[in-house]
Amino acid sequence: MNPPRPTIPRFAAIDLGSLTVRLAVAEPGGPQGFRILAHYREITSLGQGLAQTGELAPEGMDRTLWALQLFCQKIADHQVEKVRIVATHAVRAAGNGPAFLARLRDSLGLTVEVLSPEDEARLSLQGVLSVLAPRYLEASILVCDVGGGSSEFALVRPGQEPRFASLPLGVLTLSQAQPLGDPPVPEQVAALHQELSQRLGRLRDRTFPPALMGSARLVGTAGAVTTLAAMHLKLEEYEADRVNNLVLTRAQVEELTGLISRLPEAERARLPGLEPAKAKVMVAGALIILAILEVFSRDSLVVIDAGLLEGVLASFEF
Repeated sequence: MNPPRPTIPRFAAIDLGSLTVRLAVAEPGGPQGFRILAHYREITSLGQGLAQTGELAPEGMDRTLWALQLFCQKIADHQVEKVRIVATHAVRAAGNGPAFLARLRDSLGLTVEVLSPEDEARLSLQGVLSVLAPRYLEASILVCDVGGGSSEFALVRPGQEPRFASLPLGVLTLSQAQPLGDPPVPEQVAALHQELSQRLGRLRDRTFPPALMGSARLVGTAGAVTTLAAMHLKLEEYEADRVNNLVLTRAQVEELTGLISRLPEAERARLPGLEPAKAKVMVAGALIILAILEVFSRDSLVVIDAGLLEGVLASFEF
């Protein structure tokens, strides 16, 4: 006998990220306009091979297809009425991205929307704002979403339209394009740190010069910065409520970056707060976060767990 249908409509969002594939099931309600009922995620490294070949590797596509099969069952179990599926840098940049989307459509009946960098930044910003403490919105903020394949930025100033930018700079693609060794070779770590500073410096000068930035506070979202937060808190199990609105200082980020930059991958994987599947990419992730703090001359940033997925949930209308 089938369970009775929910009296409140349920909807779901799926984010096909370059590193992680995520599903959230929600219903209308709460101060954000939605109440999350369930979260699911799988690290599939869909962007595997992209930096070297310009295409998605068969293994990453197969892992992602498998994860989406699981998600389809979860969606059916929760009796979801509406689903929105979005893809980001890996699918956007890959030469075989359209073929992969056709495969998902043919095999699973899924229609995937490929977000432009600006649309990705807008949705990520919407998700961040859904949980950011109101006191931080009294002045300007620069939201930095460092993902698996790219990084999106949004400058929010009171009474003005947000200003967006994107860099093809992500923890997975960077780790594959510029492997640092195991354990990381100090000279290669230093060279990557310098390159990140230069690339982010050009972005700052082009899009977010000091005259526009003023005293804007940095806000970070996505897996690199939330992993640093979990490591700082030494979380054995991830707790989004403890991560949301946590302030990480530059000194704390420097300490964590130095720690993981010295350890082999197997030892990094055993650190509290660092998910073993992310141990391979977190040196690059930590270096990006540290370089952002340095380039924008900030002593700290606010960490937010919510981002693109929550922004997609907020886009539903009933």
